[in-house]
Amino acid sequence: MDTCKRNIHSPNMYSTGDLVVSNLNSTKKPAMNIVPVSIVIPNYNGEPILAKTLASAVEAVEAYPGESEIIVVDDASQDKSIPLITNNFPGIKVVRHNTNKGFAETVHSGIKLSVYPINILLNSDVRPDRNFIAPLVRWFSKEDTFSVSPLILDQHRKPLRVSWNLGKIVRGEIRKRNWDLEDAFELARRGRTLKSLYASGGSMALRKKMFVQLHGFLPLYKPFYYEDCDLCTRAWQRGWKTFFEPESRVIHDHKGTIKSFFPAIEIKIIKRRNRFFFLWLHLSTRKLFFSHIPWIFFRSLLRLLKLDVAYAIGLFRALSALRKVIELRGRLQSPKGTKPLEEIIKEIGH
Repeated sequence: MDTCKRNIHSPNMYSTGDLVVSNLNSTKKPAMNIVPVSIVIPNYNGEPILAKTLASAVEAVEAYPGESEIIVVDDASQDKSIPLITNNFPGIKVVRHNTNKGFAETVHSGIKLSVYPINILLNSDVRPDRNFIAPLVRWFSKEDTFSVSPLILDQHRKPLRVSWNLGKIVRGEIRKRNWDLEDAFELARRGRTLKSLYASGGSMALRKKMFVQLHGFLPLYKPFYYEDCDLCTRAWQRGWKTFFEPESRVIHDHKGTIKSFFPAIEIKIIKRRNRFFFLWLHLSTRKLFFSHIPWIFFRSLLRLLKLDVAYAIGLFRALSALRKVIELRGRLQSPKGTKPLEEIIKEIGH
């Protein structure tokens, strides 16, 4: 199998805290005036799915004319992920956690060790198209670009709504607006910028410098869900934008770590808890007290009648962390003129 032709700097292995990093050579000279990129792939026991993703990523960096590197951050896998990479993809940089730390910290490790200004995050079950890099990278010629989302397709090549996140606030809750792919292409042809509330953490391009200034994903959302939505919302509060680029495409097989290692009910509980966290952090005080909170009581009764245990447990867990949320909200809202979520959504819609 072909290896990456451009990306790694010097043959060595070294330890950084509890990280072990394997590095190999680059064999390609830098391309002038083309933005270099780092692809960061978090992995935990992904042996059954990892090879397809890595093969697609290698093909993509070979098609991209600029400098690039691929970094796999292994979160203390217990399977044969590491031998799979080292035996079949010797041009890929491997970062290993000695203990399992979760999605956010795995991404942080990869971004910390990346050498290029634009980072692309890919989950281990996401296969990029050969030419997906360049359409994403061109958005970073705009100084206020924080992140860009590709068109995300399911295994049947059907567009997923998470590609382009157009939100709305309904009775104190965030809802996603539907969109049509042909309409998106038509708007793009007319020169319309396709703003998005956030780019999915499983397949997003981002500016490393801004990610570091935002301190990355918040630990509040561990172990998963809503950390990407929160990250891009905090970027919007600083005037840093997220865009949707339908010319860039990836396929999400939905065979990743979460569904393999967590029961379905626990996933629902975590998702509901983290949605509460997100809204409590970013809605305006007025919207919280006069819309969101009153509707919580009505929704709780309705969900109980429907025997929706996940909603009740998610709300209880969120309330159990309320003091932490209030303290964090105070820090996030401290700069004067910080835009609340509903104003950001309105801006994106224009």
